[in-house]
Amino acid sequence: MISCFLIFTCIQPSFGENFVELNIFKPSYLALRKSSWPDWHLPYAFKRPSLNDDLVYPDWFEGAWDVSTQMEGDNSNESTIYSAKFLYNSSGKLIADRENNTKSYAMNIKDSQFLDVKNDPKSPNRQFARLTEDRYLETKIIGRLQKKINNDIFITDELILQILHSRELSRVSQVETLTEFRKCSPEENILMKQSDFNICAEQFQAIYSQPGQNLISLPVQTQKSKLILSKTRIN
Repeated sequence: MISCFLIFTCIQPSFGENFVELNIFKPSYLALRKSSWPDWHLPYAFKRPSLNDDLVYPDWFEGAWDVSTQMEGDNSNESTIYSAKFLYNSSGKLIADRENNTKSYAMNIKDSQFLDVKNDPKSPNRQFARLTEDRYLETKIIGRLQKKINNDIFITDELILQILHSRELSRVSQVETLTEFRKCSPEENILMKQSDFNICAEQFQAIYSQPGQNLISLPVQTQKSKLILSKTRIN
């Protein structure tokens, strides 16, 4: 099985677009969603992003980072190490370099089947990945919530519709990824033998089957990971 889940987008082929649009965002939704994992279901109170809407990060994400991610329950105790960049767009908003970040993760996961990743030039909410065996993966963000809790905590939740195309058929599924980022405490930095500023994160993910099969979709797979973002050192 191909697996790729990210802090800036999600591109994870699995083998289920249902959500409620809101005009008013209620901050309690993300805290409730996190506390109820893994007992998630769709539809949920996601806000549909417009064609050009992107996920906007707090200023403390700016720059280049080395990211270490460890999946909970992975007995091999292996971490995936990749790079991530966050930069300001023409509107002065801090966004993820989605193409760079996704490609870096996809190429560094164990037994990767990814060959290339490209953004849709017309929208930051779509990506295309070329896979081995003449397959490709199309992903589209169809729901999003985000909230800066305070100066130290930022939570995001994105729902992605993904289509895995192969010679024989195309498979459709949905992936929800909620990530809580926070500034690592001094004690955590000492344990990590890091003196610089770092970001600690917990990531919760649920994979749903093809949309439209049932009024309520339950996860067919869930997983949780811990991430550490450390500033990239320039030699």
